Amino acid sequence: MALYSTRSLVFLSLGAILACSGSDADQPSANTFEGVSASDTATSDLDGTETESRPATTDSGDPDDSAEPDPTDETEETDGGGPALPPNEQIPPTDEEGCHGIYAQDLLPTFNLTIDPLVWDLLKYEWNNGEAIEEMGEDPKGYHPLEAFTYGDVVINNAKIRLRGNATYWDPIPGDKMQFQIGFHTNDENGNFLGIKRLALDSATYNEHMLRDRLALAVMRDAGVPAPCANNARVVVNGEYYGIFTNIEKIDEVFLERVFDDPTGDLWKRANWELKTNTDTSNDDRLDDLKDAEDPEELFTYLDIEQALRAFASEAVIPDSDGMWAGGLNFYVYDEPISGKFMMLPWDLDNTFERFNDKPNGEYPENPDPIVWEKWTTHGRPFYEIALEDPMWFARYIELIDEITHEAYTPQEMHERIDTWTAQIQTAVLEDTNKPWSNEDYIDEVEDLHEYVQARFEFLEEWLECWKNGGVNDGDGYCEEP
Repeated sequence: MALYSTRSLVFLSLGAILACSGSDADQPSANTFEGVSASDTATSDLDGTETESRPATTDSGDPDDSAEPDPTDETEETDGGGPALPPNEQIPPTDEEGCHGIYAQDLLPTFNLTIDPLVWDLLKYEWNNGEAIEEMGEDPKGYHPLEAFTYGDVVINNAKIRLRGNATYWDPIPGDKMQFQIGFHTNDENGNFLGIKRLALDSATYNEHMLRDRLALAVMRDAGVPAPCANNARVVVNGEYYGIFTNIEKIDEVFLERVFDDPTGDLWKRANWELKTNTDTSNDDRLDDLKDAEDPEELFTYLDIEQALRAFASEAVIPDSDGMWAGGLNFYVYDEPISGKFMMLPWDLDNTFERFNDKPNGEYPENPDPIVWEKWTTHGRPFYEIALEDPMWFARYIELIDEITHEAYTPQEMHERIDTWTAQIQTAVLEDTNKPWSNEDYIDEVEDLHEYVQARFEFLEEWLECWKNGGVNDGDGYCEEP
């Protein structure tokens, strides 16, 4: 009863704020900005200050861009001769991987959030009592108004903020640090930040070196798997540095437009088989057909098995304890219209790398077998198991493990990334007083990550040697010497 009463008082206070600010219809229909373009993307020095690194691109590809300007037009001109766009419309160029500029690997952005103190208190209350709030049938991850979201010269006054993650694992502050999602589409369906509708700011308690998602997703992309982009970001709340986060691209309609030639298909989130796109026009008939497949031939009708095995193999190499390969729920499936088949997309890779640190018989053994291992709380992996019933697809899976190990998981590349990204974020991590681990633990975890990726590569080399030398399946999926 006390829990409900306290929460009610907080909501009554918040209601007063919302009443003063007006309804959604009273909110501005477009984002509000000031200053010049923020597409002069910046990298951050170790002290968190930003330095200009990549100039904005103003070439629109319009052949009339080079025409003489109308001398009567008083609109500010860009260097390219066209009218200057508001800062939030000048989307930065993609990086060499095709990632949106806000996720560039040489960028450590700082996001400034202005939050009413009552809203900030409500977010902390929801975090501290998330599981109890869920048990009461309420949502501890509802959106709340932001007074302002600021990045460089971009200022957005109609965004909202909510908590993110699984409330079951939220520890009360200061034993944990809140994680956030910023929604730019919540008051205006066309609202965005440099073309992005949602920002996911992750800080999983056990990701103490802050590189798990970022490094794992880089491996996935290098392996040819459609995967989100990620870097790190600093967050400042009401003028005070709150901490460092992993800045992860959301799998949503913007991601589909970036990655796929046809982004109009149905996107399903595995956790509860939740439809995320086309919610007004689609049904689950095709998804049911996929889930009902009973043999490799039938599965091939609905699933891009080559792509799915590549995604499975990538997670197995990393390894990931909570994704599609391990029997977890953290992935999406996309019904790709051109091929007419579903594709598998990885998500939430913070249970990776040195997450596997148990003894061989532990729940998370140090080097899980890329074929056999499955998490002890598995939700099943029928697509994986049906595909590997076919000797051809089984052999192809081994080939993909070999390819990914030697092209996307090489020790030199992995160590270089860890060193480079650690140098980029280390000061921001050390200055983060809200992280629930010590600076000594942080430094130790970086070293553990180095040791793990080296040991994993060596294990995979030995594992592959058995299969490539004529090893056979012993009946349980393990390689048996001929």
